[in-house]
Amino acid sequence: MYQLENSIKNTIHYSFLSSTDNIVHIGYGIDNNYCRCCATSICSFCKNNPKTKFQFHIMISNLDIKQKQYFQTLAKNFSINITIYEIDISFFKQLPSRLAFPLPTYFRFILPLILKDLNKVFYIDADILCLNNATELFNTNLDSSSIIAAVPDTIETAFSRNTSLGLTSHIYFNAGVLLIDIQKWNKFNIFNKLIKEILDNPKKFYMLDQDALNLILTQKIHYLPKKFNYFNGFYPWNKDIIANKEVILLHFTSSPKPWDLGWNVSPMSNEYNRNLYKNYENYTPWKDSLPVYPKHYRRLRIYAKDLYHHGYYLKSLKYYFAYLLAKIKK
Repeated sequence: MYQLENSIKNTIHYSFLSSTDNIVHIGYGIDNNYCRCCATSICSFCKNNPKTKFQFHIMISNLDIKQKQYFQTLAKNFSINITIYEIDISFFKQLPSRLAFPLPTYFRFILPLILKDLNKVFYIDADILCLNNATELFNTNLDSSSIIAAVPDTIETAFSRNTSLGLTSHIYFNAGVLLIDIQKWNKFNIFNKLIKEILDNPKKFYMLDQDALNLILTQKIHYLPKKFNYFNGFYPWNKDIIANKEVILLHFTSSPKPWDLGWNVSPMSNEYNRNLYKNYENYTPWKDSLPVYPKHYRRLRIYAKDLYHHGYYLKSLKYYFAYLLAKIKK
């Protein structure tokens, strides 16, 4: 039997809201490595929704002192509330994970348990930016049969995952943006159903928590337009989209990410999105952070290739040798 109190090692409150009426609650699940992009995501919501009162809930593992101080400064600068829940991942270690999907991806499962006294919460992946006013999303109400609201994934992903999961008549959704009816989630014991399904069939869930959510919540989903979870690299991204403010939440689903070393020369990066992330990060205490070095040797090879295509031949050679060395060590 899962005991939430055993997972929450510490709770930290940074409270700078002047009142507690009509608050929008947004949650993130991260580890220490994702603090900078989580903070940048928070900043983007605040900058584009200046009249909204925000309470951000950050479930995190391995948080260091410097990051705590930065989050406090962020909360003060934007006059928002940030609550940090330091999570012991012991329980989650029994669940499958991958480099692209570390264990904190499961933290979204416990968000409704933590906030059990609220009616609804928005779960947002840390690699998402809010680019325009999101009042329409915040005012979304679920019907009586829906436990969550989410945006459909790409046709290719949907076909592949529905086939693997044995789902028919189901619209596969991306779990990066979720509106969760907390009372229904807990009433129908969704957390335990998700965990049991994953433990019983761990190899079935290639997309891990996202697959499990689709399987357990099928036919209980309110679907949102893709402007509320617009995938960078998969959907068009051009001046018309920017001018017409067609995207509310931009999701950097592909690698490299905007804070990674290879972003500026990546095919995922173009003149319209190249500086979007950094423009928001510059308003946070993480503004002087350096680009993140590739964590996997294959990313070094891709970075070397992208450098070559942009004419940086010597630099490309340097990182190709770095790739070979990392591959040998692996």
